[in-house]
Amino acid sequence: MEIAAYLLVNHIASDPQVSVSNAVMYAVLKPIVFGVFFVAMMGLFAHSVWRMFRLMALGQSRSNPIKDITDRIGAVIYLVFFQRKVVKEKFGWNHVIFFWGFLIITVGHIEFLVRGVVPSFSLSFLGDGLYHLILAGEDFMAFVVLFAVVAALFRRLVLRPSHIHYDSKEGYLILSLIAMVMITYFGAMGFAIAGKDPFVTSHAKAITVSNTVASFFVGMNVKLAYVLSEIFWWSHAVVLLTFLNVIPKSKHIHLLGAIPNIFLHKREKHKAALSRLDFEDENAESFGVGKVNDFSWKTLLDTYACTECGRCNKYCPATRTGKALNPQKLIHDIRGNLYLNGDKLLADRGLFEVTAAPADWEPEVPLIAETEEGRMKGVQTSREVLGACTNCGACVEACPVLIDHVDAIVDLRRYLTLTEGAVSAEWNNTFTNIERNYNPWGIGADKRADWAQSLGLRYWGGSEDAGKYEFLFWVGCAGSFDITAQKSVRALADILDAGGITYAILGQNEQCTGDPARRGGNEYLFDALAQTNVATLNDLGVKKIVTACPHCFNTLKNEYPAFGGDYEVLHHSQLISQLLEEGRLDVDVGTLSKVTFHDPCFLGRWNDETKAPRRSLAAVKRLQVVEMEDHGRKSLCCGAGGAQMWKEEEPGDVRVNIVRSQQAIDTGAQAVAVGCPFCKTMIGDGLKHHGNEDMPVLDIAEVVAGALTPGARAKIEAARQATTNNG
Repeated sequence: MEIAAYLLVNHIASDPQVSVSNAVMYAVLKPIVFGVFFVAMMGLFAHSVWRMFRLMALGQSRSNPIKDITDRIGAVIYLVFFQRKVVKEKFGWNHVIFFWGFLIITVGHIEFLVRGVVPSFSLSFLGDGLYHLILAGEDFMAFVVLFAVVAALFRRLVLRPSHIHYDSKEGYLILSLIAMVMITYFGAMGFAIAGKDPFVTSHAKAITVSNTVASFFVGMNVKLAYVLSEIFWWSHAVVLLTFLNVIPKSKHIHLLGAIPNIFLHKREKHKAALSRLDFEDENAESFGVGKVNDFSWKTLLDTYACTECGRCNKYCPATRTGKALNPQKLIHDIRGNLYLNGDKLLADRGLFEVTAAPADWEPEVPLIAETEEGRMKGVQTSREVLGACTNCGACVEACPVLIDHVDAIVDLRRYLTLTEGAVSAEWNNTFTNIERNYNPWGIGADKRADWAQSLGLRYWGGSEDAGKYEFLFWVGCAGSFDITAQKSVRALADILDAGGITYAILGQNEQCTGDPARRGGNEYLFDALAQTNVATLNDLGVKKIVTACPHCFNTLKNEYPAFGGDYEVLHHSQLISQLLEEGRLDVDVGTLSKVTFHDPCFLGRWNDETKAPRRSLAAVKRLQVVEMEDHGRKSLCCGAGGAQMWKEEEPGDVRVNIVRSQQAIDTGAQAVAVGCPFCKTMIGDGLKHHGNEDMPVLDIAEVVAGALTPGARAKIEAARQATTNNG
């Protein structure tokens, strides 16, 4: 750059012969010097990207072929180019400006870089109209991006949202580089116009912002303006290519990882379903993920896609209540561990060797530390972090680049449970109860149907009953053994009878679906339960199932297909809503006038069902439904998911259910309506903590059943009598 400046200074010397010769020399040297610089910087960038690819390839291979190409392209268009998840959040439009600004500016930079090597190159061959549109777009968006930088700095320095991390100066470096790219662009263009650069001035009308910048230099010596334009041109080139090389080593790595991650996002199974382990693999020495290379390469790609937007932290119930879990940090810790251990492995390999890490490879730094205090920051996670996750999916729902945080956490839990045996005493007791009595409470399996004896319910005894009953009523462990949950399933039985639904229960043939075991990391126990339950259901010819438990609902609907169990599964709120819509259920005024509804995570967020519960409640006359601060797919977890129901919460500032119950109180509602037995328990306990014991927590079925008309209740009696008469 100093040589260029020296030559240009000589260009304005008094000796014309000297100035001309120097100008010619500069014209010859500029593309050569820039060409060498460009190739060197692109070589460094290519090396960084190749390193990323080789590190990712250390993970386990993906067995499923990539299908649904059209849908994958559609996802990229929807989430990347339309930024649909980004704009749903406050300040999201600022990121849209950055994205589209750089997208449009990139087109102009292609010309800029090529012209650096081939000065005669121009995109004008596209036609003056389109070319001027490109120039105008680049010029305008560069100006807009500068405002976006200011807005981003204001957010970081003044607003300081809690879900953004400020312990790194990297964010300010990136914003500074972005600003310098735009400033040097305007400097180069503005001085070029003032210096009568023939190429720029011929298209000056299209670049209005640069024209405005040039107006400040009116009257400047033409040759000096030309010198300054070249200095800014070189500055622009240096900043631009430096920024390019910063990308793979910074938070902006997502510019390389986001689009591939979205395109390759898992589609072979439902988003709420976890992967199945192969317990028949005789070569397997461990189960779950204990080393970073045990992850699939797709999970490692997840770590490249993180935009550090903090949305996962903003909605994570563990993070919000002061637990050690921080979804964004977890992803970064995995990436840090991959860098630390993977780079050492790659150092012993050839540059073009791309294979998974050897099965017997032992990373220098373990991925999981025993304690949060003892972990190495940035390259390890801890048992405390993994133990705090409720599997609510708030992080996955909020992530604009489709990172699967929950899958990674459960894979790590599986290793701790199945390979290390590092499981809490509470979970160990829960697993033992399920193994012995097929329910987490450990109550005798022979008592599973005791709750139904006074109702005279039907039992699905054999395959011949498949033509007799429309639905199997899957009661679940909570409905069978928990006194509070039994009120919900009794109310649902009333509604099914009032609606004329023919149904039966399994009684002692029903076992836990295995959700607590799977979410707690005991995949082996879940696998055994799933195979047994699927065999039972298939032998009985079951096709349609209704259940009042979202965890059972999700497991039966989305996770049992991997075991050969394909059924039409309805959450009870969906069936109640259908009965009301079809006019098969008559409701009037109930005992409540104002309720708030708490969305269960495994119904609203994981299974996208937020309308049916509200339609069911809205059918009760004179009942007003008010929303909590967090509701729908952004509902705050009750704290029981991810097998948390069966253990004490990890250390934090406050319990999750305490925060959620306070949100319910703040609505001024008379009662809380729920659609999950675990939510009912957790929110009830939270209300007691706040001294609101008189605020009832009722299942949707209880609310609707409480408003059934006398005619509907007569149908219930008739159905029960018919069952009694038929023995």
